Amino acid sequence: MMGGSMTRSGLVSNWVLLFGTVGACMAAGAEEVPELSEYAWGFPIEVDRDASFYSIELPLEVNQSVSDPDLRDAGVYNAVGVPVTRVFQQISDDVEEAEHLEQLPTLPLYANAQPSADDVRLLFERDGDRTRVEFDSDGMIQTNEDEQLTAYIVDTRQLENSIEALEFSWNPLDSGFIGRITIDGSDNLQDWSNVGSGAVADLRENEASIIQRRVKLRKTSHDYLRIRWEGMPEEWRLSRVQGSYVTGVTRIVRKSIMLEASGEDPEDGGRIFDLGGAPVVDQVRVVLTEANTIISATIYYWSTRNERWIRTASGSHYYIGRNDNVVMSDAIRTDKIRTRRIKVVVTSGKPSVAMQLEVGWRPDSLIFLAQGDAPFTLAAGRAADSEDSYPQQRIYGDRSIVSLAATGGRSATAKLGPRYPLGGADSLRITRLTNWRQVSLWIGLLLGVAFVGFMAIKVIRDLKAE
Repeated sequence: MMGGSMTRSGLVSNWVLLFGTVGACMAAGAEEVPELSEYAWGFPIEVDRDASFYSIELPLEVNQSVSDPDLRDAGVYNAVGVPVTRVFQQISDDVEEAEHLEQLPTLPLYANAQPSADDVRLLFERDGDRTRVEFDSDGMIQTNEDEQLTAYIVDTRQLENSIEALEFSWNPLDSGFIGRITIDGSDNLQDWSNVGSGAVADLRENEASIIQRRVKLRKTSHDYLRIRWEGMPEEWRLSRVQGSYVTGVTRIVRKSIMLEASGEDPEDGGRIFDLGGAPVVDQVRVVLTEANTIISATIYYWSTRNERWIRTASGSHYYIGRNDNVVMSDAIRTDKIRTRRIKVVVTSGKPSVAMQLEVGWRPDSLIFLAQGDAPFTLAAGRAADSEDSYPQQRIYGDRSIVSLAATGGRSATAKLGPRYPLGGADSLRITRLTNWRQVSLWIGLLLGVAFVGFMAIKVIRDLKAE
């Protein structure tokens, strides 16, 4: 019986030893990061000085080179092929900007009248029995309908900031119009130079309307602005002029790309535009290529996580031109979302209208710790990383390097060289049977279980024989 006890004790020891060894092997395999050559693409990292941390603004091509939208199947390797700590994050704006609209003192200028700088301190007074026009403190403009209006003079001396645009309000008209405004600047009301021009419009039909009130300027600090126009109805009159300026300094890091439709959704006929990768998108503009076209459309983003289309914006889009004057719909700001595909569904107007889509996206940045020697390489794209629980992210995605690089580390910027193939496009497809690491571990585990079972049966038989 002593031998039986020893046999049982040996059996338990072997069992524990076997499963401990297999578990250790599995843990080691799970923590093993693939070699550089197992990824689809490589980007050489070019540095011009030594540093502890490097940061890179990534081009869209990197987003187009991975299988995971969040870049978890991408990593940095040093000169001897050892992976290093790295973090991907969206580039943030430095400072938020705030736009201000301020009403400006404005007076109409009639034929044969030329104001002087002294005249417009508070009012413009003309000789004889001519009309006397005062600046209103509320910014509203009073005019004499019996005289020929030729221009407006705007006094900007009250502003401390340079004006970047003028925004106009006008009295309602029975008929629509599209015209062009020219804006000149002066400091003495005699010498004028052009500071901007653009189309304005007021077009209404049924429930559709196109109102364009703003004309952008080359940033100006002139004391006076002169507003002239062409193509307006004779009865057109301004009621208010506002100056637009921005406070704060901001650097919005946004790139844009113009896309052609790559397909159509058979369920709703929506045009699908494919970025080829999934950056963070926050702005879109429907660009109509047929003149005098108005449509209403709804824009959807494809959510990879939810595997469905998410509605993000809807509204009117237009391209209207008369003579040399053209007005086009502006870009639409949307919520930020990582997406590869965008769908535009025309809800009213010509369904087959020709269009392009201008997409504004926020670049990602890469920060990595300079462990080991240069040159460093960014490896991107390995579908099998998802089955391995994204080892690059899990083992080398320590976000503490972001604050260390910002506060205590010697940092430098770097840039990516041209993309070149490593494992090629095959690495972006999961081939389950070729994951030999997991296969060998499971084979080892099964053999171990079988061996333990065999030993248990043998021990039981030996005990019965005794």
